[in-house]
Amino acid sequence: MAKKKHIIEFPVGRGGYWYLFWIGKVRYTNKQRKVDFYFYNKMTLDESFINNIDYNNWVVKSLPVSYLSEYGIGSVYDVMNQKLLTLPYENSYQINIDDIFRMTQNEFPLNGNKYFIRNSEQIVDLSFKYLKVIGKNRFNDRKCLLISPYTILQYLFFYNDKLITKAFSADLLSGFKLNEMKTYNGHGIDLGKKIGEIHYDASKLTKQEAIILAPYLFLKNERGIKFLRSIYSHVHEAFFNTSKGEEAVYLNIFWEFKNYSLSVCGKALHTFDPNGKKVDYLLAYRITHFTLLDQHPYTVDEIKLFPFNARDSTKDRENHDPIDVIRPMIPLTDGLSLNLTRDTVNNAPAGEFINNEEFRNPFHIPVTIEKRNKQNESYSVKHSIDDNQKDDVTREIENLSEFADSVRENIKNLIITIGNFEYFKKVIIVLKEEYLTDSNFGVKEFQQNELMTPFQFVEISYLNRFIYIVEFGNGIIGVFNKETYAQIPTEDLSLFSSEFKDYENEIKNTSKVLWTYIRNHYSRDYIAKGIVIQLGAKHDRPRKDEGSITNKEELIAKAASRTAKKLYETRIISNIL
Repeated sequence: MAKKKHIIEFPVGRGGYWYLFWIGKVRYTNKQRKVDFYFYNKMTLDESFINNIDYNNWVVKSLPVSYLSEYGIGSVYDVMNQKLLTLPYENSYQINIDDIFRMTQNEFPLNGNKYFIRNSEQIVDLSFKYLKVIGKNRFNDRKCLLISPYTILQYLFFYNDKLITKAFSADLLSGFKLNEMKTYNGHGIDLGKKIGEIHYDASKLTKQEAIILAPYLFLKNERGIKFLRSIYSHVHEAFFNTSKGEEAVYLNIFWEFKNYSLSVCGKALHTFDPNGKKVDYLLAYRITHFTLLDQHPYTVDEIKLFPFNARDSTKDRENHDPIDVIRPMIPLTDGLSLNLTRDTVNNAPAGEFINNEEFRNPFHIPVTIEKRNKQNESYSVKHSIDDNQKDDVTREIENLSEFADSVRENIKNLIITIGNFEYFKKVIIVLKEEYLTDSNFGVKEFQQNELMTPFQFVEISYLNRFIYIVEFGNGIIGVFNKETYAQIPTEDLSLFSSEFKDYENEIKNTSKVLWTYIRNHYSRDYIAKGIVIQLGAKHDRPRKDEGSITNKEELIAKAASRTAKKLYETRIISNIL
C-alpha cells in the first residue's frame, strides 16, 4: 500500500475504486510534460473483471510525469481513503533472455479485446513500441508477455519523482562528466580490480541519484548510456521538431540489453488469430525481478564517483596563494568504512557508500562516493595525528568491531558466545512468557523439516493479523508480513525460504548481511507479491561485564529479554496490534 502522495479527483461512480488500465502518451502542456492515465471505475478489490468493472465509466487523466513514481498499470485508487492500492497479482511469469529483443512496433495484440480499453485502436496506435517475449510460470504454462516501456522504467528508477523529471529534461547524463570517464587497474586493496571513475555535478544530482545511474554508464558497448539518453531524446524530437508538430507521443526507449532474467506479474488476457485460434497474453503490470546474467556485463569491477559543485566545495581556492600550515588531525569516523563479516574486518579507504532503503542498484556492482578532503580556502593544510587521537580512533574501531564474528577472539573476554539459533529460541520463549500472554495472541514455530529450510520461521498472530520473523543464524532477525497482514500459506513460506537461500548464495564470500541485502535489492519484488519486507532486528549480545551478574545463563536470558522486548515494541505492536 503506497503512501498518499499524488491525490486524483474522480467523478462519481458506482464503485468506490478506479482501476488504471493503461498509461498512454506524453503531452507537453503549459510548459509541463504530462502523461495520459486511463482509468475504469471498479466495484470491488477482487481481481476478477466480470461484473466488477464499469466499462461505461472510464476517464483519462493527463497528469505530471512525476505521477509515474506511484501509478503503474494495474494500480487501484481508493476514492474514499484517497490513496493508491497496490494489489498482489498471482499471475507471475519469468523468462531468461539470451539475445537482444528490441522493442516491437507491430499493432498491439490486445486491441479489440473487450476487457481492454474501449477504442483501443485509436489509443494504442502503431507509434507505440513495446517488449514482446514468451515467458512461463511455475507450472510451466507459457504466455506471450506484453511489457510497456513505462513498466520497465518504473522498475529501474521511475520510482523516484525527481529522477523522472530529470529523465524528461535531459539531466540524467548532463549531470556527469562523460568525456572525462576513466578506467584503470586498481592498486593496494583494489589490486586485481578494474576501477571506473567519473565525476558528477552535485548541484544537479544527489548522491543517491548518482549511485542509481552510475552502473548504466559502464555497461559494455555503451548500452546503458544509449538507454538513458533515449528516454529524453525521442520525446524531445517529437515535441520540438516542427516538421512533425505532434501534440503527444508515446515514450520510446533504446532497449538492446541481452543475457538477462526478467520476471513480471500482470493480467492474463487473450485474443483470437485470423484462423480463430485463441492466443494467450499477459499484460505486464509490474516487473518483479530483473538481473543481468552475464558474469561481466561492465567494463569495470567497481565504480568510484567524485562530486563537484558541492555546497561545501571551495570554488575560488585557485585565486589564493596557499599558506602552508600543520594542524592536528580531526578524526572523521564517517570516513572509515568497516565491513563487518564472519571472515574479515576491513578498514576501507576514506569513502562513502550510500546504503539507502529508498533505492537500489539492480545491477549488483559496487559504487562508492569518494569524499572530498577537508580544506580551508587559502591554506594548504597538513594534518598530524597525536597519540591521544590515535587512541580515540582505535577505540572507536574496537567498539564497532564487537559486532564482527571475525574479531571475537580479540574480545572473547567481553562477549559470551552462544549459537544464534539457540539464542533465537530463547528470544521466542521470552516473547511467549512475558509479552504474548493475551489469549488472542498465537505463536507458531515452524520445524525446519516442515519448510525444508535451514532457517527458523515463526508466525506471530493477534486475532486475524499475522507477522513473520525468521532467524538466519547470522545474528540479524528478518521480519516480514503481507500488506494486508493476512496469513501466509505454508507453501509460500517454503518458497520464500528457498528464495532467501538463493540470496544467501548470491552474497557468499562478501561483506553483505543477508536481511539487509534482501531489503536493499528485493523489497520491490516482494511488494509486487503483496509482501512487506520490514527492518530486521539485531541480536542483543550477552556480556560478562554486565552489572553484577556473573552466571552465564542469566546473562544470556537478560540479553534475550532485551531482544524480545525490542521485537515486541518495535515490530509486533506497531504492525499487528
